[in-house]
Amino acid sequence: VFWADAVSRKNYSHFCDVISFDSTYSTNQYNMIFAPFTGVNHHLQNIFIAGAFFANEKIESYEWLFKTFLVAMGGVAPRLIITDEAASIRAAIAKNFPDTVHRLCMWHIMEKFPEKVGGYSSVNDENSDFWPRLNACVWGSETGEEFESDWNSLMSEYGLDGNEWIQNRYRIREEWIPAYYMDVPLAGVLRTTSRSESANGFFSHFIHRKLSFVEFWLRFETALEWQRQEELKADNKSIHSAPQLKTSWPMEKQGSVLYTHEVFLSFQKRGCCC
Repeated sequence: VFWADAVSRKNYSHFCDVISFDSTYSTNQYNMIFAPFTGVNHHLQNIFIAGAFFANEKIESYEWLFKTFLVAMGGVAPRLIITDEAASIRAAIAKNFPDTVHRLCMWHIMEKFPEKVGGYSSVNDENSDFWPRLNACVWGSETGEEFESDWNSLMSEYGLDGNEWIQNRYRIREEWIPAYYMDVPLAGVLRTTSRSESANGFFSHFIHRKLSFVEFWLRFETALEWQRQEELKADNKSIHSAPQLKTSWPMEKQGSVLYTHEVFLSFQKRGCCC
């Protein structure tokens, strides 16, 4: 089952640059997998683009899903798609979205770290600075060389060199570490854990247990209505109010007029107005 209503398709026509696809949500009582496509709008809010239920995670299922997605969206593939590590997803994207940049979800990978290194006493020592250093390495590295140097030093110091899972994450580092795709347009909106966390939080309101289709649709329609209402509120705020300026520079004034409040705030923080 695949669905994308008129509002979703219109949103995709405006915000097809970066799409997050997740098939890790709880199944319903029919043991079908719920897989939503999530975009980012002009207020930096998550927006529902399309969704699907399917019976298994074989390559054929994902190929059907991505072909159907293309039909619904007028043949327009996303510029960048971010997913989990499933090999079947990777193969289906390569076949159906050959020109789309594919990156792995950092949030899913970082969420697995405590489980994968839980047996190492050096990591769990109360005086350990492993986690702050790991986050600084993953999120803060500006070049591949910097990441590799810090990563190898950290893993060696804490005796994690032989951890197979960590070795595999290092082999695919160019697919999930931001330092390797700084040049990808709009990838910055997905370089924080909050993007995936907020999407998970949104869907958890109505798929926290195994539901029938009727129960799911009732909850889903309510959640989707709430999400779209939040966008309308943000539109109204940007149209009818002005953000606070921090300088007298024309550049900042121009940005306050051109951008939505949320994008302008990001501009203030990242630009020369901070």
